[in-house]
Amino acid sequence: MSSPSPSQIPAIYSVLKFYKVSSYVTGVFLLLLMVTWGIRRLPFLGYDLWVFGPNGVISFESYGIDGEGLPEVGLNLTVLILIVHGWLYVVYLLADFRLWTRMRWPFTRFLIIGAGGVVPFLSFYTEAKYAKLAREQLRELEGK
Repeated sequence: MSSPSPSQIPAIYSVLKFYKVSSYVTGVFLLLLMVTWGIRRLPFLGYDLWVFGPNGVISFESYGIDGEGLPEVGLNLTVLILIVHGWLYVVYLLADFRLWTRMRWPFTRFLIIGAGGVVPFLSFYTEAKYAKLAREQLRELEGK
């Protein structure tokens, strides 16, 4: 395993900030996704979170069978959270890839960090662990 060159250190710090932000944002949206998924899928609940629908600014609307009975006005916040998390995960993987390539880490580390966007709470753990590891390695390269 080789180390990044000292000339890349400023760029790596920038990549590290991007990774940290994407990690937290993706992790929060994954937790929101899990809550809305639970509200939708648990047998005794079966609701979607609805915004600006016929029953107020924010309401739970009965999901029914195959989405029957959902309002035709407003915005389905459950679906919106699913879509936003999907795109945030793409950004998270990009941040993971940039950090992984700049730090010249093994491929398994890329996979572990990438799993953080789909395993609840893992993005917070991987961010803390690998951002700290990256900072330590960068300090060694700087000679501090």
